[in-house]
Amino acid sequence: MEVDGKVEEVERDDIRAPLLKGAQRGPGRTPAQSAGWFRYVIVVLLSYGFIMDYLLRINISFALDSDGMIPKNCTKNETRCWSQAKQGYVLSSFFWGYWFTQLPGAVICCYFGASKVFGLGLLIAILASFLCPLISGINFWLFIALRLFIGLGQGVTFPVALNIISSWAPAAQFATFTALSSGGQYLGAVLANSVSGLLASSGFLGGWPSLFYVYGGLGVLWALLWFVFVTDNPSKSYWASSAEKEYLAGSTVPRKTVQISEIPWKRILKSGKFWSTCLIHTCNGYGFFLLLTDIPKFMVETLDYDIKESGFIASVPYIMIYLGYISAGYVSDILVKREILSKTWTRKWCGLCAMFLPAIILFIMAFLENNVPILILMNIAMYFQGYAHPCYYVNYADLSPRFSAILCGIGNGLSAVAGILGPIFVGLLVNDVDHAKLHQRWKIAFISASAVWMFGSLQFCIFGSAEVQSWDSCGVNLEEEEEENLGYAGQQRI
Repeated sequence: MEVDGKVEEVERDDIRAPLLKGAQRGPGRTPAQSAGWFRYVIVVLLSYGFIMDYLLRINISFALDSDGMIPKNCTKNETRCWSQAKQGYVLSSFFWGYWFTQLPGAVICCYFGASKVFGLGLLIAILASFLCPLISGINFWLFIALRLFIGLGQGVTFPVALNIISSWAPAAQFATFTALSSGGQYLGAVLANSVSGLLASSGFLGGWPSLFYVYGGLGVLWALLWFVFVTDNPSKSYWASSAEKEYLAGSTVPRKTVQISEIPWKRILKSGKFWSTCLIHTCNGYGFFLLLTDIPKFMVETLDYDIKESGFIASVPYIMIYLGYISAGYVSDILVKREILSKTWTRKWCGLCAMFLPAIILFIMAFLENNVPILILMNIAMYFQGYAHPCYYVNYADLSPRFSAILCGIGNGLSAVAGILGPIFVGLLVNDVDHAKLHQRWKIAFISASAVWMFGSLQFCIFGSAEVQSWDSCGVNLEEEEEENLGYAGQQRI
């Protein structure tokens, strides 16, 4: 049987040869290089998934700002004659559903596996987006319900992705892998801001409806690739080599499967360290989601840019935040690995860079009336916003590797509440305001985000931590778990 097993493994490796190239040990090659690189395929597909996550989230902003979706000088009897306040509800309705499935999604993945929950959740949102042009012309509240449904599907992505990344990322590169994966959200924003204005103003597939059809088609392609290649962990992967499975078994943080009965709900909810992370996450979400959904509107209504031009210009902040995201992940891993800073102070340093510095910049922006310095400062602030990633998102896994999805589900859910309130607040703030007073109203929006960001970063510096909490080991026989991990690694060597 052993011989048959070996023959079978050779046959499988022959089938997967293109993916396993470079997996053989050679002179001067590190164990990581010799192990193969299929884990990077997982990172690419996670990044692609987060690109779709944000394309489906913010395409509505460009549709609302296009000439076709909201008729000019419309009467109340016309289809989609929505006031600024109603448009604010449309923008925020996504977050109502997004908030609801944060924690349930993290719990469900205990039963069905993280990769299946991530894939099905996003696929639901992809398919629902195809219906947006049709439903928006039928009934306003039905369209609100559809946007809410899209949010329900996407709400599972961030908490569940943390479980997948934890299984496929070596511990020494965890922040980098997380940045490369979840950083796809900003690549999605760059793509949306660069292309959406052109699609919306073109005659392709009816103009603004093409935003939902084109992005939906890209999503279907992603779903096919996802369900073929991605598994919850390397040991279940058909495509990863034996060498890579062995390498990841010894280099990732050991994680035992979580049973629902083992989740220490009371101890989690009483943890001050956890709530400090949730608070900085929520404060960051208020300001960031406000800018995310309303940057196109701000560019068009206040800075007097055409929708085509504003699309290209509005993509620059997301390029900046993506660069900040990747550099922050890499620098964080270096600071911890070389013991330049402790893990706790690395997270706090990132929090200050991500929120305290941008808070000062936003406050200055509130008093400027010239387009050029506003745009320059906005881009600088967005670069430093990228440092939020290795602060709170990675910190959930720091506090509890086993229950990181649960923690992220709670924190991301609270942040989504901020995402609901931000667009509604801005919608009410700028509703039916003449152009002369519009910049004053946006000044209030900037100052409010500045104050929230400053508070969030300072409280985390005082109360935050990156130490594993005692309740992470609840319900686990540590000796049994260690034997299982060693046994798995031993099996890979046989």
